Amino acid sequence: MRSKWRSRLAAALSVIMMFASIGWAKSITYAADEELTNVMINGGFEDSEEDGRLPGWQPDEDTAVITVSESVYAEGERSLQVERLSPAAGSGVVSDAYTAQPFGNVIMTASVLSDEGQGGKADLRFYDAGGKLVSVVSGLVGETSGKWQNLRVAASAPKNATEVRVAFGFNGDLTGRYFVDSVSLESQASSPYLTNLGPQSSSLTLMTAAFGKDRNGQDALFTVAQGDPAQFIVMDVASKEVKSTHPLVALDGSNVSAAWAIVTASDGKVYIGSTPNGTLFQYDPAEDKLRAIGKPVPTDTVIWTLVAGEDGKVYGGTGYSQSLFEYDPVTDQTRILKSFKTSSKEAHIRSLAYDSDRQMIYVGGADVAKLYQYDLASGTSIALHHPEFIGKTSVYDLQYAGGKLFVRVDPGPVMFVYDPDTASWIVNNNTAYNARGFSPLSPDGEEVFYTYYETLPGGAQQWSLYSYDVRTGDYGSLGVDVKGAGVAFGYVQLDQTNYPGWTLVGLAGNSGRAFYYNLETGLIETPELPFPAQFVELFNIGKSTDGQMLSSGFISGGGMGIYSPTRNETKHYPQIGQVEGFGSLNGKMYLGVYPRATIFEYDPAKPWNRTDPSEPNNPLRLGQLGSEQDRPVAMLGVEEENLLYIGSYPIAGKTGGALTVYNPVTGTFDVKRDIISGHSINSLLYKNGKLFMATGAMTGGEGKLAIYDTASGRVELEQVPVAGKKAVTSLIWGPDGNIWGMALGSLFIYDPERQEIIYSEDMFPAADYAHSNPRLTVGTDGNVYGTIFTGYVADHTYTSKMFKIDAASKSLSILLESNAEKLAQDDFGNLYFKYGSELMKSSDPNLVVQLDKVQLEAESLQLRPGDEVGYSYEVFLDKERTTKELSGAVIEYLSSRPEKAEIDPKGKIIAKHPGQAELSIRITLNGVTVESNKIKVKITGPF
Repeated sequence: MRSKWRSRLAAALSVIMMFASIGWAKSITYAADEELTNVMINGGFEDSEEDGRLPGWQPDEDTAVITVSESVYAEGERSLQVERLSPAAGSGVVSDAYTAQPFGNVIMTASVLSDEGQGGKADLRFYDAGGKLVSVVSGLVGETSGKWQNLRVAASAPKNATEVRVAFGFNGDLTGRYFVDSVSLESQASSPYLTNLGPQSSSLTLMTAAFGKDRNGQDALFTVAQGDPAQFIVMDVASKEVKSTHPLVALDGSNVSAAWAIVTASDGKVYIGSTPNGTLFQYDPAEDKLRAIGKPVPTDTVIWTLVAGEDGKVYGGTGYSQSLFEYDPVTDQTRILKSFKTSSKEAHIRSLAYDSDRQMIYVGGADVAKLYQYDLASGTSIALHHPEFIGKTSVYDLQYAGGKLFVRVDPGPVMFVYDPDTASWIVNNNTAYNARGFSPLSPDGEEVFYTYYETLPGGAQQWSLYSYDVRTGDYGSLGVDVKGAGVAFGYVQLDQTNYPGWTLVGLAGNSGRAFYYNLETGLIETPELPFPAQFVELFNIGKSTDGQMLSSGFISGGGMGIYSPTRNETKHYPQIGQVEGFGSLNGKMYLGVYPRATIFEYDPAKPWNRTDPSEPNNPLRLGQLGSEQDRPVAMLGVEEENLLYIGSYPIAGKTGGALTVYNPVTGTFDVKRDIISGHSINSLLYKNGKLFMATGAMTGGEGKLAIYDTASGRVELEQVPVAGKKAVTSLIWGPDGNIWGMALGSLFIYDPERQEIIYSEDMFPAADYAHSNPRLTVGTDGNVYGTIFTGYVADHTYTSKMFKIDAASKSLSILLESNAEKLAQDDFGNLYFKYGSELMKSSDPNLVVQLDKVQLEAESLQLRPGDEVGYSYEVFLDKERTTKELSGAVIEYLSSRPEKAEIDPKGKIIAKHPGQAELSIRITLNGVTVESNKIKVKITGPF
């Protein structure tokens, strides 16, 4: 039955709610060995009780009513009718609970007929052993067509899921009517080859904060520590004591990773705008309780900014629809006020300010820097143009204070001040500014504060506090060092001897430092606050030159997790950042870090050090690419040229990535900006003096495969491998010696000798996410394995899959229906992928290879007593693989006559007395013991 299915597929992933309609060009196979069995009870809705109850199903809401149609059906004589006539009406049905196993694939299929309206959806709802909802995975019912269509929703169960239910209803406030028939639910067992290696990267990252009163009326700081899940933290400002923490979990059970926006409303409640689910949260200090309100904009994944209005109302700005929304605590409802999106290039509202004098909201846009004034009464808006905004990417921060609008514009950052009374700009392009926003107006009504990293007389530099006098328009440095960029500002009364009256308090940077500046005495304190580090969502996975696996975290990145496959152990190291790309050259690793395209060099043979200034840094910061580059997504070392090639993506709002050539001998970067006009450089391969570049079109058009001649420094060829795809996103050398790549969800094979595409098939038609995705690797069995994050599809929500492509037939097998991204492979054939903050390892015995042989070589076999000569050995695995990952191996150094000569662990053969000795190395790894070839050394001559 499944091999005949050719209709549309709707599938989604756990960690957040997701919707996707994905069509398949060919049949799908599955990884599990067992035949799937339909466990759904009464999936055809043919059985019913005399009292009207429907066996296997119940209403999804208190006001919902189950309706069975006997006039519309696909099979049998009945179907389920799902109807919502108004947004407030109850609707929907939910099935009985069925067993689910962690990471086991769960597949629901049904026949659906959309009769009118839109927004129908089917859910797979996963629950833990305590009955708590931990994930919702949804598929959309298609447009009204009057025809029965196949609907498929599939997911890999979350790690803590024990049960799953099927539900049919409507998305958001949408209305309509559709019919459901022939529902099937099939579930696979958990894979015995999967191991959860646990969290890999930790950090303390606070993106912003707000100030208010706690339940006891004391001054409190409210912030969110990035994590999996992120933690909302309440701290007493005076005592610096953490009073409570609350995990941020969305209504669908998914974890929030971070919060860019926190605001205290006029009624004292605190609101948090989160990512990646785009959920709005409310914290009530009086009750010390946090609750999820929901997604103000169903299609969006991030709330960038929040601002408080009157009567407890809160306003927010989102990405990617660039929507302004309002939350009213009286009705406990959100509503979208307006989308400011005027082109495909504009996606985000990055900042808001509330003008209480005019009942206006100022709206700062990105990825094109625009500023608007929105009238709350009329719902109309006007643009506030400034010629120096041209070419800028974001109105990043806004603050209305003292009758003036304070504006941060990026890149720069630079500061502007606007006077609404005169409709004039009174400060323009002030570069002596670097802060996350501006303070509120001081309690005396005179000043607004911000920070700047200034150079003092004598050349020293510090993060200085600056002030702007709203009465005179004067602004400048106070000469006070706050130890970091001001990230959030508030005013408190500490009532301490050295801190009388009002004190300006804020975060200094994103790592937990604060500043306390007394407005009367001028005293300053910059304490490290006692916030706990959090495990953060993984962002990237790569293999080091020593065979160990590297994992870096999302946003700030925090530290690096280094996992040893042979020790089965992770070591955690601090302070590196979000690694976009990994590369290797001459035994060293190169890390491309976001933001500002920073390149680090890491020597795995030396100790990690990012914190001890008395020792060399490792990884060592080499520099930044500049040229408006932000994300070094492709890193490729070419040993024969002794050069590192870097492909990058520009800062938000800019077009034109770069190919950069780094020379480790001279330490120089040669940045070739916009080498393919208007394109990012996403993936790189090299062969015989030719660099193959995968590109993404950033201003419309199609992704390309370009060939760069490294000797001449010229692009020799540009071609579109797959028509209609905006980006080519992954290149590998395939099992047939050709280039295998993906243009979004389309697989193509390119013959570099003939310079032509010899195979192409759209395997994931809905995939539209281009950034560093998908990931492909050739397994030890010669087939191609991959993960694909299909991006923000079907209502801009999120899905991913792990798959195998048969090298000969090109048939596609789905290994995991969700919960898998950023695939990597170690020397032994184990596959790795991310699951939130945790690293997953798949050790299929059909792929994992073992120790095969050890080849020992010496610099010399003729020695004199007292000589010490070097030796080397190479470790071979099955299927012609090699490894240097022996940290968990038992290594024995053997000599037939140790009194004549010995071989030591430090790479030396030591000659002692005249005579002969046979030397070898014996290695035991993963239960396999192999002894190297024996080398015979002869020691002659006098002592």
